[in-house]
Amino acid sequence: MKDKWRAKEWYTVLAPKMFGDVKAGDTVTDDPAKLIGRRVEMTVDELTGRLIKNPNLKLLLEIYDVNHTNAYTRFIGHKIDSDYLRSLARKRSSKIDSNIEVVTKDGENMRVKSSCFTLKKASEAQIKLIRKLMEDVIRSRAASLELNKYIQEIILGKLSSDIYKVAKKIYPVRRVEITKTERGIPVPVQRAEEVL
Repeated sequence: MKDKWRAKEWYTVLAPKMFGDVKAGDTVTDDPAKLIGRRVEMTVDELTGRLIKNPNLKLLLEIYDVNHTNAYTRFIGHKIDSDYLRSLARKRSSKIDSNIEVVTKDGENMRVKSSCFTLKKASEAQIKLIRKLMEDVIRSRAASLELNKYIQEIILGKLSSDIYKVAKKIYPVRRVEITKTERGIPVPVQRAEEVL
């Protein structure tokens, strides 16, 4: 009987170019084709070795190519830990959510979800105005930046900070977070022989 484990090989998972092609980890498989589409979830700290402001932020990467013993990934989105988001919600305050699709300067489609947490309960009119301002900032920044720069602004908290500055003019705000992004990637068409 053939030892399945011995037939497997280790592959180095590399982060996307926007993160400097650094090693994101290792994975094992008996067939490199099985790695295509595999997703990797990690914090920015794990990837860069540097502490950032928000340790609750996780990057979502997907393997799209394998060459020799290297598996190359692309950024497909990020998310913020749900326990952390729940800890921001308070009684007698408002949580304002936004969920929109944007197009970056270089034509990349993304879905961007954000949340704004107020200090006290806001009125419906104030909530509506803050949501509109959040969406305006998210859209205009996407239109003025290429994907790599836009993602950097989200991860480093600059986009959240800019929304905070605008929103607090309407009503006292405690925190703004870009809670999730999803990059619109066309699904590759598989040939019949690849599926069998």
